[in-house]
Amino acid sequence: MTGRAGHESRTKLEAAVCREMVRQGLPHEHRSLRFRVRDVAEATARYVPAVVARRGPILFLVEPVATMTRPTIERLTRFLDQHSPEIVLVVVAPDSKVRRVPLEAYDEIYPESELAGMTRRIREQDPEGIVRPFEKPRPAG
Repeated sequence: MTGRAGHESRTKLEAAVCREMVRQGLPHEHRSLRFRVRDVAEATARYVPAVVARRGPILFLVEPVATMTRPTIERLTRFLDQHSPEIVLVVVAPDSKVRRVPLEAYDEIYPESELAGMTRRIREQDPEGIVRPFEKPRPAG
């Protein structure tokens, strides 16, 4: 958290992520970074991650997503294609929706019931080390 960004959450899911990060003492910021993402037509759209946790040069962008829409999937997928490998895009979704999120739309994904594990994983990331591998769950269907 920073004085500039504060703890202003826009959704219940984001507030739950924030509470767990505070509980575990993980410094984080809300909407403190802005990115440009190019679409198919090469137009740019703004992407502002909900939560940012910094571990040395590694940035964890945590995106709580209660409903995964086609535009959200496309924006996250294009973001991953266009930005640094030192950025880890973490999606948090309701438990029942995790397996419906396409693999290409995130680096790591956690069900809402695993916020403690997600926060611990970020907190324990060695700021000077390589990003630990994450085994993606198999999609439903």
